[in-house]
Amino acid sequence: MVRDWNLQESLSSDRIYKGSATASFSAPDGEVSGPATLTIPSDGHVTLELEIQQHSIPPDYNDFLMPFLLDQVPEPIAAGGREFRDHGSQEIRAVGLQTEHGTFQASRGIVTKKHFSMFSNDGSSITVVPNDLMFVPLEQIPEEVWCLPLFGMLSEFQGVETASSIVDHAPYIPFVTDGSLCGLEIFAPAVKTPSHECSGVAFGVIGNRPHDTADEIRNLLPSGLIAALSFASGSDINAPWLELRSIDGRLGRRVYARIGSTPQKDNFPAFTRVDSARLGSGVGPFLNCYFGLPLEARNRLIVPLNLVRSGTPGKATVDESITDLVKALDAVCKLHGFDRRNLRLGLAPQESAEVKAILDAARSDLKRLRKQWKADHRQSQVPILDRIVSRQANVDSEDLDFGLAVADLLRGFGLSDAGAMNAYYSTLSQDITWEGLLSTVRGEVIHSGAIHIRDRGGLLGWFEFALHLHDICKRLILRQVGYTGTYAASNVRYKGQYEIDRVKLSTTVQQLGYSLPPASI
Repeated sequence: MVRDWNLQESLSSDRIYKGSATASFSAPDGEVSGPATLTIPSDGHVTLELEIQQHSIPPDYNDFLMPFLLDQVPEPIAAGGREFRDHGSQEIRAVGLQTEHGTFQASRGIVTKKHFSMFSNDGSSITVVPNDLMFVPLEQIPEEVWCLPLFGMLSEFQGVETASSIVDHAPYIPFVTDGSLCGLEIFAPAVKTPSHECSGVAFGVIGNRPHDTADEIRNLLPSGLIAALSFASGSDINAPWLELRSIDGRLGRRVYARIGSTPQKDNFPAFTRVDSARLGSGVGPFLNCYFGLPLEARNRLIVPLNLVRSGTPGKATVDESITDLVKALDAVCKLHGFDRRNLRLGLAPQESAEVKAILDAARSDLKRLRKQWKADHRQSQVPILDRIVSRQANVDSEDLDFGLAVADLLRGFGLSDAGAMNAYYSTLSQDITWEGLLSTVRGEVIHSGAIHIRDRGGLLGWFEFALHLHDICKRLILRQVGYTGTYAASNVRYKGQYEIDRVKLSTTVQQLGYSLPPASI
């Protein structure tokens, strides 16, 4: 589709541009100009150092540049003359830097540092952090395609491309979102410092969508793109800028907008290249399923996608991983209305009748007790008993229970993890269920902030528990987007092609990656 991205430049060192700059201030109106240096470091925090050689400021400052840059307001005093009072931080409404390569321009900016000469304005300078910074090359180029250089471990998907450009037959992974053709091109991994090299580029046709301002250009990106790629690759994907290019790859404009999270340890992707060996499996079919969802449904999945990535076991402590994964499951349960359930409706008819008889008898006994207390003039205790009666009346109706909600959600998507785990817990002497353990774990990590791990063996059990939750989250998300291919399981010893419904009622805890599942906290 597009030829010669010319994106394989290293971000391991600062990129420096020199030229003549102008900075315009909004309140009060004013302008300064002079030679400047724009620095774009690898972390994307762009700064502009401007040496002030010319300035135009309001006349009531009497040409005093320092109080103007300090955002001090001139006010008349009784003895005559003026004094300057602090007003706030000086903000910039526009910044422009003309270089030999083209023009850098920003619609906003903040002055972070100021340097003043003691006796004159000569030698004064400011450091500006520009926002919505945009680069426009000298040659006017037709803007037909948006492209996003991607940093992160995408090399796993090299070789799984299913389309190629007409011009030079460059391979890419195609997907469609919001009616527009998009693609993902993977670059060969660098021999040295691969984390600092561009590993791929996402791109798509602009069409007739507006793309004049920085906000409009950012809106060209498919919603959820970074979250979906991070989930698929098991890597923190980020981009230092967003570009508009011609169909043959020439740069039209570049917007410096840091997109994505800071790279961390990479692990447990949703797919490996072996999944793409089967028709309808791998990252390409997943992207098409995800971007085939309505925009609102896609946006609701961004939070769970990010939580599954941040909760990857091994990235942080076991407690932190489980906390993020519990939050992801919580969010998915609410999306599908599984956060609340009528308890008695979940019982078989005979068991439901037995529970109803016991509750009716208890309710009758409580009413009789209330009548007796009132006759004995124990009025101060009656309101408390009324509250107990009220709660008892609803004890078998709607309830908010995390473990039961997750089990219902899994069954709703045809996943048998709850049954397989309960088959194991039924063999133990302790009175425990997998649903009960999940609810207890949620209460600990959400309210107490930690899980009490007694020893090294206990730590291993909880790490394996986190791996199982991570795998469950992946399968639930894949089910939600309508993906039916194979995936990369988190809680298996060997890489391979795994079906989403691979867990059966007969699956053992060892096959689910446990050496000894935790039974209590």
